[in-house]
Amino acid sequence: MIEAELHGKVASDLQDDEDLLTSAVFGLLQYVPPRIFWPILLTRAKSSKGKSFLERCEELGVIIAEYEKVNVHFWPVHEEFGEPDLLIVFSGGSQLALRFIIEAKLWANKSGRGEQDQLNRYLAAMKDAEWLNRVTETHLSSGLLPGLIYLTPRSAWLELHDSIEHAPDYLAAQSELFLLQWQDVLDVSQLCFPEAHEPQCTMLSKIADFLERRGLQYFRGFDHSVPDDFSEKEASFYSAEAAWFSGFAEVVLEAPSPAEASFYASERVGSFHGFAEGPVEKVEATDVIFYGGKQ
Repeated sequence: MIEAELHGKVASDLQDDEDLLTSAVFGLLQYVPPRIFWPILLTRAKSSKGKSFLERCEELGVIIAEYEKVNVHFWPVHEEFGEPDLLIVFSGGSQLALRFIIEAKLWANKSGRGEQDQLNRYLAAMKDAEWLNRVTETHLSSGLLPGLIYLTPRSAWLELHDSIEHAPDYLAAQSELFLLQWQDVLDVSQLCFPEAHEPQCTMLSKIADFLERRGLQYFRGFDHSVPDDFSEKEASFYSAEAAWFSGFAEVVLEAPSPAEASFYASERVGSFHGFAEGPVEKVEATDVIFYGGKQ
């Protein structure tokens, strides 16, 4: 999918498909080890209190970079609470396994309100140990559940605050719901790929190119470069030499025709003496309202 997109082989109507976007990006990220990329990305995910997801994990006693592997489970179905986009598991090493959900959006907002709020339903699913073990094909009696990351291309704080307001446990939701943007995924990919070894270097580079092609980068000002096909005449409009204004030029015009001259030479020449006062033949009620109505 990502190669087809980079080479212009994907139909335009599929470029707004958030499931294809999610699978293309995280299909590669599942092969990027926890020690690179992930710690920086999870620093970008913030709670409504301003705390990062990485800080949340450290409060639970784990260091993301010390895990050995990452597993990404796509669209796991919970019979009661629905189908989140991603269930991510960090494991290996001497730390307890870490499991969290990412719900990804492109142009759509979260679904549901109140008790049916999408993010709160997925938080409830994440706390179902039997479901987690079935999806991940493990038999963990314990594990760490730092929360849910809501991934969108916009600053969706109103949506996040709405979920917190309608959560069964308001204080818990404040600590467990985080916001991240696709633009952060692009930024961190660009930041990390030059220092990464192969094949992760190529993976992160392609992810950055893919997201940039989708227009999912932060606005960083206008591009002042001149296109290659810009003619010298067109370019001169934008690069005129600065000069002081030295007055209007005197240009001799051809004599106008009599018809043209009559426009400027009215026979009634005189000074303005004000408006004339005089009786009006008939004033309708609506006229009175128009001219003398209350403001």
